[in-house]
Amino acid sequence: MKKVIIAAFSVGAMVLAGCTKTEVTDIPDSRYIGFDNAFIGNPTKAVTETVIGNLESFTVYGGYETSANLFGPNGTLVSQNSNGEWTYSPLVPWEDAHTYNFYAYSKLPNGTVEYVYDNFQIKEVKVDATNQTDFVYAATKDVQSSSEGTVRDKVHFSFNHMFSMVQFTIKSGFAEDVVVGISDFKFYGMNSKSTLTDGVWAAATEPILEDNAIVLKNENAQAAETPVDYVDNCVVMPQRFEEASVNVVFTVTLTSTEESGGSLAGISDEDRIATIEAVIPAYTWEPGYRYNYIVTIDGQNLDYITFDEPKVSTWEDYENIDLGNTEV
Repeated sequence: MKKVIIAAFSVGAMVLAGCTKTEVTDIPDSRYIGFDNAFIGNPTKAVTETVIGNLESFTVYGGYETSANLFGPNGTLVSQNSNGEWTYSPLVPWEDAHTYNFYAYSKLPNGTVEYVYDNFQIKEVKVDATNQTDFVYAATKDVQSSSEGTVRDKVHFSFNHMFSMVQFTIKSGFAEDVVVGISDFKFYGMNSKSTLTDGVWAAATEPILEDNAIVLKNENAQAAETPVDYVDNCVVMPQRFEEASVNVVFTVTLTSTEESGGSLAGISDEDRIATIEAVIPAYTWEPGYRYNYIVTIDGQNLDYITFDEPKVSTWEDYENIDLGNTEV
């Protein structure tokens, strides 16, 4: 088996600004704190997305200056009933003439919550090979409670995706009869752990090692009449990483759809298999963005190459920016 180092990925990123609202019926007794119109902003469209259709529930914390823990030390679960209303129990009444802060999250993979009225913190959140969920978070702060006898508004949450999404797209540059099999895809070297304070991540720590790499799927790419690309993705902790610290390793196996061997005729079985390695260049992954690294694989060996500086687009959907071919 031969080993080839490649670095011709290109990157695109996207942020979706769209959002969706769910209309619900008011709780008749407006003396109690109610929740409404919880929606997801800036979806990453990746892994299993958390959107309004599958949010289903979230955990809420909240309080005011002199009563900071109205929903208990572990928060309260808010979920949708059969009518689409966001409900919880026991109900918490509004108090007059106070300033409230509310915090909520859903699908938190792990971490320890530390709640103070004006400082909500989730400590030691980890995203790695075994923690791949679409964690979302929202805060609605400085809510002024109404005076006695007036109608109380429900609390609205706009959730944000708190992890980054990394996607890999592999294209075939071989003849149409060649199937490019991608297997043993490992992604590692990035840091996995951080603490979220009032919606802002601290610098990430604890690198993912090769032995515990995030493993992507086995699948094929082919430059057929209708091209088939290899596409898979994962969530990662938002972070700034330095040159030569984040790594990609996968195996390429070439086969032909023609019995005669087609375009691969005369190429030995050994030369139809290669281990591909690449180093992601220094970059910053932001929460709620998806970064799409693209590579086209053709048929000749390359010496070691460094990545080009990635290009990022921030429109409604991500744009693939292909910087060239990489040969095997």
